[in-house]
Amino acid sequence: MSIRILLITIQILIGVSAMQATERPVYQVSLTEKEVARLKRRVRTVMAFSEAEMVALIPDKTGFRFVGCPDCDAGAQEGQLRWSIRDPHRVQCRYCEMVFPNEAYPDDEMLTVVNPTGERMTYPFWEDETGFRYHFRAKAWREARVYFAAIAEDLGELYQATGDATYARRATLILDAFARYYPGFLVSYDRPHEQKGFVFEPPYPNNGGKWGRWRHDEMPTNLVRAYDAIYTSGELERLSDAVGIDVKKRIEDDFFRGAIRQDRYHGILYTNASPHIYLGYAVIGRVLGDPELVHEAVRRSIGLFESQFYADGFWHEGSLGYQRMTMAGMQVVFDALKGYSDPLGYVSDDGVRYDNLDLERDIAIVRKANHLLDICRYPDGRWIPMHDAWAYRDSRRVDPNVKPLEQSHSTLLPGVGHAWLGRGNGEHQVQVHLHFSGAYGHAHADNLNLMLFARGQELLSDVGYTHTQYRSWTVSTLCHNTVLIDEVEQERSNRKGIIDGSLLAFEAAYPSVQWVEASGEGVYPGLAEEYRRLVMLVNVGGEDHYVVDLFRVRGGDQRDWVMHGSADGDMRTEVNVPLQNYGENLLPGVKVRFPEHERDRGDAEGRNVALAFFQNVLHSDYVQDARVTFQGNDAVAVRIHLVGLKDSKLFVGDAPSVRRADEDETLIDRFRMPMLMVRQKGRVPSRFMAVHEPFRDKAFIDSVEAEDVGERGVYLKVRHRGGTDHIVLQPGIDVFHRGDLIFQGKVGFVREQDGEARVMGLW
Repeated sequence: MSIRILLITIQILIGVSAMQATERPVYQVSLTEKEVARLKRRVRTVMAFSEAEMVALIPDKTGFRFVGCPDCDAGAQEGQLRWSIRDPHRVQCRYCEMVFPNEAYPDDEMLTVVNPTGERMTYPFWEDETGFRYHFRAKAWREARVYFAAIAEDLGELYQATGDATYARRATLILDAFARYYPGFLVSYDRPHEQKGFVFEPPYPNNGGKWGRWRHDEMPTNLVRAYDAIYTSGELERLSDAVGIDVKKRIEDDFFRGAIRQDRYHGILYTNASPHIYLGYAVIGRVLGDPELVHEAVRRSIGLFESQFYADGFWHEGSLGYQRMTMAGMQVVFDALKGYSDPLGYVSDDGVRYDNLDLERDIAIVRKANHLLDICRYPDGRWIPMHDAWAYRDSRRVDPNVKPLEQSHSTLLPGVGHAWLGRGNGEHQVQVHLHFSGAYGHAHADNLNLMLFARGQELLSDVGYTHTQYRSWTVSTLCHNTVLIDEVEQERSNRKGIIDGSLLAFEAAYPSVQWVEASGEGVYPGLAEEYRRLVMLVNVGGEDHYVVDLFRVRGGDQRDWVMHGSADGDMRTEVNVPLQNYGENLLPGVKVRFPEHERDRGDAEGRNVALAFFQNVLHSDYVQDARVTFQGNDAVAVRIHLVGLKDSKLFVGDAPSVRRADEDETLIDRFRMPMLMVRQKGRVPSRFMAVHEPFRDKAFIDSVEAEDVGERGVYLKVRHRGGTDHIVLQPGIDVFHRGDLIFQGKVGFVREQDGEARVMGLW
């Protein structure tokens, strides 16, 4: 009886083992005829080479990504050179079209190093007069590596779709070549505008990679997918027989598991690029049948959402560009893991077991984080350009297919620290934004920055992201619509940690009047005793709106309130007060060296270099009741009413708008945006009061008057086509009396029409 039970048990175990064997391919593809034809066109050049010719083009050395053009100044971030499989040993500048190396720029000098397997490797370079090296061939090697890794995946998919073993054969040769070379690859040091080189032992830097150019690029995931696709083709065994080595073992142990070993030098990272690593663990784990690697991918994925997202679903860096990048990366991870089940009886070291895994469903904040990408948009459909966001890439000027919003709503994101007041439908939408975020990476010195979108355009702008030489300008406080104290940049972090702003009020329920207030004293530690801004959006009737803007600052000896016009198109500046020439920039008499690349801040004899970017400056001592209009070429404008400003100076001019240069440094000074600044000096607290009036063709505000209320409050009277608005803004809840109006509260609003109160609000 016991023997019979034993035999049955053995049969069951054999059956279970058979069921648990990894089904191949793990990642099945289903291609249309059109997609197959497209892939065939893509691999046509490689298939035209003989096998030996193709393998000879697969680089056996580490390459460099960031190698610039020594013959022109176009482009940015040493990203000028391109490579083609049709000319595989050279690179070409995409701007001046010069091909390198050449007689003028020969790479006839050599850097010799010993790789991890003990082989001597030579890296040719051309050196300029400063001693900076240009590794043209290493750039070609890097691009060839990327190319052949992608082509191998294409070949694998073609084999799956067609069953043609010639595609599997080519993929096998590429996989084996990389598996042979990978142990000897050096860890590169590859950072823009710095000398390229190698790191020979851990700890390895962030910008060092054995497979890629940095630590987040260390997983050869597309080659793992290629291996999965051709695993059962018989070509791996055929090559093994020909070379006398177990090619599968070499690929799996030396290459794929080698990438896992390399990643473990760095430890666990939770960054916007980390999903690339998680994907590698997931795909390698599933393809090699290693459940612990899959569990590691899951643990890291969960850890990313638990530690790096705010409760409102925003990625901690506060940039929608990196929100999109992170979520797109995680979506690929979710897809790679979906449906995974652990082998029967398997329990991970952490005591967890997975069956029919679906992380996208099971991580609650994922839905919220994805939803933010739908709602955090300007009315024209592009993402809000706060912090490092690619405003020029999201612009409809670049992509006319961006879908506009149907309607704007007021929205508060208390986690990241951003709010906007919004109204209207279709082309009549308006949004005014107030930013009070901390700086958790890819951030700008932009606390209490204001942005205005109205009449179909961004009229008061945030420039956004750039890798050009003017990056230091775009991240500066002066490049944002906020206040600069004593020419000192806002702090983004200090010894006590990250500095966040604070939400003080958000009122969006009232139909005619919405307002938000925030403070940010922490960005000027020891300097700002008060640093707070109140922004109010008022509907006049129909599509007309104006914005009340009150910025209170106490501390420092000099305070500069700044506004910038459109960064998307040309604007001219009109001012109703007399102006005099001030200088070429805001630092007359100061010797200025502007930045030469994105990591260079420039120099201005110890002064803030950002002041030198404010150029062609005119000024006036007549600021009280001044009106500054930024007028576009299409009848759309924004008029800024400056009221209640005492002992102030007005400056107007222009500055690089950066966006329209499209990351080409030769164009960076061509495109400008209008700029105004109000400066107040002395120890007396500042109160910057403005009304922003966006309009098309004809302005609708007749006059704006301001009157002090106590020591720190203000009473505004705004006359417009819809009546007269009476607005009281004060820090306390004192009683305010003016004519028939009596307010007791911090914020009061009354609209008077024909001598009667038609709209009232009190907070």
